[in-house]
Amino acid sequence: MGGGGGAEEKKRKEMRLHASSSPDRSYKSRNIDLNKEPTAWDDNTDDHASSTSCCTGGGGGGAGAGGGDSTAPFRGVRHRPELNKWVTEIRPTSQKRKIWLGTYETPQEAARAYDVGIYYTRKKIPYNFPDSPHHLLNQPIPPELPWETFAALVKQKATLAAKRHRVNLQEATPAQ
Repeated sequence: MGGGGGAEEKKRKEMRLHASSSPDRSYKSRNIDLNKEPTAWDDNTDDHASSTSCCTGGGGGGAGAGGGDSTAPFRGVRHRPELNKWVTEIRPTSQKRKIWLGTYETPQEAARAYDVGIYYTRKKIPYNFPDSPHHLLNQPIPPELPWETFAALVKQKATLAAKRHRVNLQEATPAQ
């Protein structure tokens, strides 16, 4: 341990005290794990924001905003280390509730599913794969559906897109 470690630890304690003293920034509303050591996401300085923008949800993807130590280079994808799987969800702009898009074996499958969520919720954020809108053009969802029906259809389309990606990937790799 170097000599600067004490000052850094003091700063972390001050940040925790400040966060717990204001009701809107409490640990419950920030969705952090108090059993883990603070990461760059807990620090509010701008130098960390630019260096971690490729990580889960770093660009405002929504699903990756829960923190974690994942290294997925895709927007809206989180890694669940206890399951060794990748999960994704999306919140439509006009809703408070999220649409669970599923749990997948690879980050690419989860990213394809998230792109489906972007397309059908009409969010104005970049896609993970540039060809995603092209694959979805001839698969419309009727407008003005009840929320539950809309969410179920979006999840179904997301699962199909991820499976399609898995099949295409298996066809591209030769059997050994």
